[in-house]
Formats: sequence, C-alpha cells, structure tokens
Amino acid sequence: MDHATEVRIINELLEFEEQRTTDMAGQDREHHNPVAAYTDPERLDAELDRIWYRRPMAVAHIAEFPSAGSFKTLEVGKVPILVVRGKDDRIRAFVNVCRHRGTVLVEDECGKANAFACPYHAWTFGQDGALRHVPDDFGFPGVAADKSEFGLRELWSQVHAGFVYVQADGNAPEHELVDWLDEVGSDLQGLGLDDYVALAPSTVRHPVNWKLPFDIFLENYHTKFTHRSTIYPVFLSNVAKFDAFGPHIRCVLPRREITELRHIDESKWDLVEQSTLLYVVWPNTMIAVLPEHAAVWHVYPDGVGHTRMNFYALVARRLYESESEKETWEKSLKVVQKVKREDAERFLSIQRGLDSGANPALTFGRYEKAIAWFHQSIEAAITEAPAPSSTH
Repeated sequence: MDHATEVRIINELLEFEEQRTTDMAGQDREHHNPVAAYTDPERLDAELDRIWYRRPMAVAHIAEFPSAGSFKTLEVGKVPILVVRGKDDRIRAFVNVCRHRGTVLVEDECGKANAFACPYHAWTFGQDGALRHVPDDFGFPGVAADKSEFGLRELWSQVHAGFVYVQADGNAPEHELVDWLDEVGSDLQGLGLDDYVALAPSTVRHPVNWKLPFDIFLENYHTKFTHRSTIYPVFLSNVAKFDAFGPHIRCVLPRREITELRHIDESKWDLVEQSTLLYVVWPNTMIAVLPEHAAVWHVYPDGVGHTRMNFYALVARRLYESESEKETWEKSLKVVQKVKREDAERFLSIQRGLDSGANPALTFGRYEKAIAWFHQSIEAAITEAPAPSSTH
C-alpha cells in the first residue's frame, strides 16, 4: 500500500487506542450467523458450486516450485489438481486425473518429477501435461496417432505477487485477476512476497467446517485469552482496523509500540513494522504479514465437517541467507507454530459446540465485523444477491 494509506490507518489505530475503542460495525447490534451455515451438507454443496469451482483462488506460492518438475497436489471439492513448474519455467495447473481410465495421477502432496506415470497402466504425461508414452500403444491406434488429444486437462492459472491462482471449473475468471484482487492484490505486490523463501510446509486435516479457521483468524478479541503467553504481550488488546475490497479482507492488528509513533515524524511511519497485516484472499487463503515474514494458510473443504489446511511460512530471502539472522526467524516460526496450535484448539472446540445443537446461531460482536463481512460475502455468492459494498 502507499505511504499515505499507511499513515491514514496508523492515525485511525492511534485514535482507537486513545479512545479505548476499535473499528466497529455501523449498526448498533450484533451479527448472528446460523449454525446451519457450518453444518448443513446442502449449504456446502451450494458453496462448492457457486464459489469454490467458479472463482480464482490462491493455491500455492512460487517458492514451492524452485525448479522444473516441482509439483504440488490439492483438491477443490471433487476436483483433484496438480500444479507443476515446466521446463519452460511456466507454472501450470491440471486436473490430476489420467486420461486413460480416470485414475488419480499423482498421489504425493508435493515433490519433483521429470514426468508423471499413472500408477494403473503407466500412461505417462510430461511436465506440460502432454501425453508422452502409452505402453503397448498398438492397442490404442487412435491415441497413438494423435497423443495431443489426450493430454491432461489444463485449468486456468496465473501467478500474481508470488502466489499461484487456479480456477477449478476449467473456465477463465469473469474478471482479470488484478481487478478481482483489487487493493489486496496491490498490497501483496508491494510487500515483495514473490522473492520470499517457503519453509515449514504442512497439510493437516481437521474435523471442522472450512469457515471456522477464518472466524478465528479475523478478530483479535480472543488474543488476550487464547494467546495470553504467546502474542498477547505484543499487541494492543482488541484494537484493529478493517477494510474490505469486494469479498477480500485486510485487517491491521497494531503492536503495542505503535503508540510511540505519536512522537515520530509521519514520513518515517511504517505500518508493517508496527503491526501484523491479516489478509483474506477470498475464498480460501489467509496471509499474516510480519516484518520480513509471513504465514500462509490455504484452506479447502473436505466434506461439511472436515477441512484440509495447507500451511507454509515465508521468510525474506535476506533473512534466510543470513547466518546471523537465522536464530531470529527460527524463533519467529516457533511462535507461529504455537499460535497455530492454540487457534486449532479453539476451532476444534467450536465445532464440537456446533454439533451439540446448543445454539441456533453464532453471535459476532460489532468489533468482529470482519467475520460478519466474510460470511455476508459467502451468503451473497450462494444466493446470487448483491455483494456487500467495499469499505476502505
């Protein structure tokens, strides 16, 4: 973001701190989200059909594909996807299904391969998705005559600000990616994350609805209680600035030392140095940006009550290549991992509460408006109602 925007946000945060308040929803009431939004299988079907298959979503970072043949697999609803860097240095996405008999082609979550041989009959595909070899191809004269008709089905994909975007239905997005991402895309571009190094990758399947990790992520009301010994001492309690750009979200959580900026010339103010920036690249990606670090989660529904969360940390190349800085970023990663575990305890507990039938709805306070916005954007998409207006 430009410096004028940084100064505006910092001034708002300083005013919140002085007034002992935070960014609040305009209406003088809470937002209530029905429990069925998390537990109804038909609701999930609608989300998959109208959101997950029809929107470009961030699925990886280019640092996960350091050389030709580097690949990653994932599933968006019923669509298994293979993302791979080719010999021409281009990153492509394919439906991860053999064109012979429909076997899932690559089972490993990530790795490196010169080519991909189907485990069923060894039909082999190149890094560019082209069919390269069919054993005993005399039995398939039509295939042998024109292998170009039997390459892997390629999906629309594009790289922006270091992140790889894919649309699962095979169509191109309705809007140019840069327009779809709006100011969130500009922010990520300006942060220079495309030159960061990816570390500590993991994929975990949690028995929770896919929206619960976002509910945890999008407020710091819980920080004082859930993260008392980890990050609460670092941040102002329950103070945040929220902006939305279409369905995408930016939340700024100020560190306690931001108050010292009152005595420093505005030309020297740096928002990233004095806060953590939380981004939701809708519908599936959460990015927490710290000074020269970032934590990234790609979230995918795996049934109404299960979610796969793909995590990795990003570290500025300068830090990663500096032996003297190694202890600093390793310590930061340990804190991130502990906070992840603390948050997981909460959303696992919430899912048990949802399943108990104790509440007909969840209640979001006026300073939990980023969560309300997230759910309102989902509701608008699945009902094809007008989306909420951007706020910034």
